[in-house]
Amino acid sequence: MRPIDYIIPTWNSGTTLGITLESIKKYGNPNNIIVVDRNSEDDTLEIAHRYGCKIITSTSNLGTARVEGAKAAETELIGFVDSDVELTEGWRELLKHAWSGQERYKDVGVFGAYCEGPIIKDSPLVLYGRNGVFGSIITYRSLILDCPEMTKYSSDEDFAYGQCIFKKGLKWYIFPIVMRHHHDLTGISEYIRMRWYGAGLRIRDGFKLVNVRRIIGGAVVGIPMHNPNASYIENWRIRLNYFLGYIMYKKYYELNRSRDK
Repeated sequence: MRPIDYIIPTWNSGTTLGITLESIKKYGNPNNIIVVDRNSEDDTLEIAHRYGCKIITSTSNLGTARVEGAKAAETELIGFVDSDVELTEGWRELLKHAWSGQERYKDVGVFGAYCEGPIIKDSPLVLYGRNGVFGSIITYRSLILDCPEMTKYSSDEDFAYGQCIFKKGLKWYIFPIVMRHHHDLTGISEYIRMRWYGAGLRIRDGFKLVNVRRIIGGAVVGIPMHNPNASYIENWRIRLNYFLGYIMYKKYYELNRSRDK
């Protein structure tokens, strides 16, 4: 398999970046690793230099950082790995799927893996007009560059990209392969992360009563959000934090890992 370029957006990501880079070196067959940094004040850039990464600076939102990373890439197949995700040996299998894409998966725009369990099905989960997460995917550089809508968002850029490939008749595949997600090391709790997701919906959709009903109504009737194994009470907590982000979107739209935040 030929090497591919990897894009990693960072913002005070020093606690986990070394784990991510080590795993890409081990399992990713990288050509270049492109770190798109948002003026980190910790040791993020020192770690990136140590691993020989190409570093560019982006002070805009996460969606823009992903597009700018793609612009700097040299390969058509590119990988997006978040700075708190550790690739596992299964990533090699995902690379094989991606390289056979033109023959076996002509309708695929994204080759995705699970950032964490549980695996929903033993065969690829096919999303048409919907999306997984950007944290562990392989996609095409040309598709990213043809999706300017991504640059509008920070936490909903994956939704925008899912819509872009949908308009081209392409699908988002999630293969039954699990990566390791070290969000527990970032200093950002799962509840704060849910507020970030809720803020993303508000930015994308504006304030709509139908969204309020879906968020709160889903808690009342016990429809799982984000964690299918959550208890009824835990699902309430998850949805409540999502709702707080939806209401207080200006406060939670950006997540900075700085200890001084």
